[in-house]
Amino acid sequence: MRASLSGRIGLAALWLAVASPALAADDGRTAIDLPPDVRAAFLEEMRTHMGSLDGVIQLLSSGDIKGAGAFARKEMAIGRGKGFGRYMTPEFREIGFGFHRAADDFARIAERLPEKPDSAGWAELMGGLAVVTTHCNACHGAFRLK
Repeated sequence: MRASLSGRIGLAALWLAVASPALAADDGRTAIDLPPDVRAAFLEEMRTHMGSLDGVIQLLSSGDIKGAGAFARKEMAIGRGKGFGRYMTPEFREIGFGFHRAADDFARIAERLPEKPDSAGWAELMGGLAVVTTHCNACHGAFRLK
């Protein structure tokens, strides 16, 4: 007899509930332990970064290169941080600073390019954005919160 969809979902949920702690413990990333209030604020900041990245991409997709650069600088560049680095390992801090520097570098590229860049300009702009997202990926790949 075939299991119902709700039964299969229930089994999957049970497996995740049982396996998740073990998977998290064995995933190879460095666990960062933060005080509960700092943890909540930090997670909110990470969600804000994702929203800011979406905003940059949306501005680029509408052809607003200058707006994308200005938005990246305002939302993600150096000086935007909230001091979470003092709770982090030096390696985490360096990736975080790299993210903020990359956002500022992307903004400089966007400022310098004409409103309608040629293909080389677009390639440079997308390369700058890729450096930003590479820092996101590096951090999320190397660290997790306890």
